[in-house]
Amino acid sequence: MSRPVSIDAKAILEAARVIFLKNGYSASTKQIAKKAGISEGSLFKHFKTKTDLFMSAMEDDDGIISWEEKLMGSAGKGNIRSNLESVGLQVLRNLQVVLPRIMMVRSSGIMLQGQDYTGSREMPHPVRKLYALANYFRAEVKCGRLVMDNPELGAQMFLGTLVYYVFQQVIFSFRIVTPEKYVCAVVEMFMAMHDGGSFDKVRKGSRK
Repeated sequence: MSRPVSIDAKAILEAARVIFLKNGYSASTKQIAKKAGISEGSLFKHFKTKTDLFMSAMEDDDGIISWEEKLMGSAGKGNIRSNLESVGLQVLRNLQVVLPRIMMVRSSGIMLQGQDYTGSREMPHPVRKLYALANYFRAEVKCGRLVMDNPELGAQMFLGTLVYYVFQQVIFSFRIVTPEKYVCAVVEMFMAMHDGGSFDKVRKGSRK
């Protein structure tokens, strides 16, 4: 288990995040140290290089809401629409934090090694989220409340739709409706395709 980040390091990460997101990777460590209220030398006691500091600031999970465990615990219980609406809003909030960081990392020029994460225990956060949602869908299929041949593909489509909404906001400052209305619309369309109860009614009607 990793050690808790010290208060000083947290302050540095927060300052670095603000400066990097505003000025890009070219921002100086001197600017970051000034923002954090420490000397540049103290900064490098916590982070060996500027790249280490940059990646730590972008990867830090501060402000990220964890929804996977709660969602899995709701499988077979309550209202699926409500479950997905709650998760959808949490995903949007997380994306509003994470997407600008991902874009900053990609634009930094830092080489990132590609990897096939299928079945890996060390999957990156976005892939873990996808499999968590897919596992929930799979559980609901077993309960007969959803009809879905490929839960992973269903999860990819659901999350991808949410990503595009935030992408438009971040890049173009554009949105058609509020996050709440958007999530409700996405869930409504999703359930129209995968609702187990509705599917049963259609099948029974076709037999008459």
